Amino acid sequence: MFKLLLTLAFAASIFNFGASPTEAAAQTITNGTPWKDTSGASLQAHAGSILQVGSTYYWYGEDKIHNSANLKAVSIYSSTDLKNWTFQSNALTTTSAPELASSKIERPKVIYNATTGKYVLWGHYENGTDYSLARVAVASSSSPTGPFTYHGSFQPNGMQSRDMTLFKDTDGTAYLISSSDNNYNLRIYKLTSDYLAIDSEMNMIYEGDHREAPAIVKKDSVYYLITSGASGWYPNQAKYSTATSLNGPWSALQPIGNSSTFYTQASFILTVQGSSATNYIYVGDRWNSSALGDSRYVWLPLTLSGTTASMDYYEKISIDAATGAVSGVSNGTLISQGKTATAQSALGTNPASYANDGNYQTEWVGTSVTWPHWWKVDLGANYTIKTVDLSWWMMNGSEGFYQYKIETSLDNVNWTVALDRTSNTTYGFTSDSLYATARYVRVNMVNADLWNNPGNWYTPRLWEAKIYGTPATTAVTTRWTSHNFPTRYIANDAGNAKIVENPTLANSEWIMVPGLADPSGVSFQLKSNPGIFLRHYNYVLVAQTNTGGAFAADATFYKVAGLADSSKFSFQSYNYPTRYIRHSSYNLRIDPISTATEKNDATFNQL
Repeated sequence: MFKLLLTLAFAASIFNFGASPTEAAAQTITNGTPWKDTSGASLQAHAGSILQVGSTYYWYGEDKIHNSANLKAVSIYSSTDLKNWTFQSNALTTTSAPELASSKIERPKVIYNATTGKYVLWGHYENGTDYSLARVAVASSSSPTGPFTYHGSFQPNGMQSRDMTLFKDTDGTAYLISSSDNNYNLRIYKLTSDYLAIDSEMNMIYEGDHREAPAIVKKDSVYYLITSGASGWYPNQAKYSTATSLNGPWSALQPIGNSSTFYTQASFILTVQGSSATNYIYVGDRWNSSALGDSRYVWLPLTLSGTTASMDYYEKISIDAATGAVSGVSNGTLISQGKTATAQSALGTNPASYANDGNYQTEWVGTSVTWPHWWKVDLGANYTIKTVDLSWWMMNGSEGFYQYKIETSLDNVNWTVALDRTSNTTYGFTSDSLYATARYVRVNMVNADLWNNPGNWYTPRLWEAKIYGTPATTAVTTRWTSHNFPTRYIANDAGNAKIVENPTLANSEWIMVPGLADPSGVSFQLKSNPGIFLRHYNYVLVAQTNTGGAFAADATFYKVAGLADSSKFSFQSYNYPTRYIRHSSYNLRIDPISTATEKNDATFNQL
């Protein structure tokens, strides 16, 4: 991401003819990856909100870099294109007021009061030791970047307030939507004209439904409100309802997305209003409770029509802040939906076909508590498989993560492990990048680990499997020799990547496929065992089965002109761009390159 930001910034500085300096261009953002600001630092704006001021967007959110729920800062970033974010300042820190020295400020939301000229911030306030206070905190500033003046904390109308959001209606009236009464009820309050206090309470909604994380938007005359269930840091099924008046009545809750909301919790809904269109983006947090600073962002196109809201998962999202165009970007096309599916077993009421029917509310269920258990699909023809999205079973209070393998076959007889995820610890939803040529794809569920019960007591099941790819093409197989030792080849040596003297073809023939993390790069796939790729681990190259997650970045390289001979090739690391593949003695590593000897060792000939 940092390398891409630098590239975009450089390109913008040179090729700015035809566009004004403030005009945005279409940008593509990758979901679920670490996002960096323009300085290369981790972008910390969790559970926040984005406010547009002129052509500039300001993102306010929780700084969790210290991996704690306690307040470090409410950070402020700015952007004109919704991708490249520059840190501006902190709206609040532990020194902004005495009661913030040991506290929590969660879900900070900022709206602008045109009458007072103030930017007003509200957040959920707690002390630094527990969640017993259930208050709101209020601050304001004359500038979107601060400094913000802290006005204190209180319970609205004497009622508990935890997860909350602000909403400014088209007539300028502002509202607080708050999860109250130990999160069992959702309350709506009208704010005073200066937005600094409560004016009155409106009708209570979702009474007894245990909803939190409210996010609201208005399109035409319809209000859409998305909330999550209350399940701690675990994801759950988001639901929405609509109304033509904030005071209700509100429609019955309906599910949106899959059973884990694609492993996210709603932060807010972003309206992108451009010169030719207005579109909406669901902005979610993918919480990492063991390292909150490494929680990720997921932005998905949100479709609003009449009284219906819907969204699907995309690996990337394309946004043009100038025109307002928003679209999801997949790695290939959806090739599994509606194709013939079978399973090791299936209940009559929950057949295998339910797992690839495009409906996140229907599931395939096996007939017994038997592990491993498989589900598979016949794609009908050979495809290059690129992404597999799996929606797993979730139950609040007994969440479990699946440990699985994705296996592929051309003939439904001989199977290859294309991806080994038996070390998976992700709940509810997984999106895996891989590269395999296959007609049949099998999800082999090895086990499921229940966090509150070491025994796996439930029946294997799968809500939805979405497989993306392209029609299969003839793969190019190649061998690579060392520039300065031409009888030595890049080879798999019992799981280690080395340059080996005259190795067997089975260990040294590589299929050069589009990079697992960036299709403009390359990855080395072993022809004799397509599940194995070259990757670097602690700077040493190994030959391993794809395990997903960080593996894709570690297994991606850029093929560039040879550092010692431009007629040959060198390979630059995707995630460590100052390092290249080189051999040190017989071992392959990724290292910085400076000397003539290192350049020779980092240059390879293609046969």
